[in-house]
Amino acid sequence: MEFIIELLVEIVLEGTIAIGSEKKVPMPIRILCGIIEFILFFGFGGLLVYTGYDSLLENDTSGYFGLVIGIIIIIGGIFIVYKMFKKKREHEEELW
Repeated sequence: MEFIIELLVEIVLEGTIAIGSEKKVPMPIRILCGIIEFILFFGFGGLLVYTGYDSLLENDTSGYFGLVIGIIIIIGGIFIVYKMFKKKREHEEELW
């Protein structure tokens, strides 16, 4: 079961990154892919941040690891969405 979920999430993440950065895809679909990408990364990162924080409240020092990894995932998701739209902006400037 874990393998199937991992495969599906990998397909969705890589698919939305590929579609969102493709110049031939219409802009509304690219924006939707960026939103999906942001939600997935924020959801995974938020879950790790929450569990890390909850572990810290129970005086378990392993919660720091979850907090740090969750924050890195959230920042990575924001960075990927930013890069997708930056490519679009650079391409539009070349056309002018």
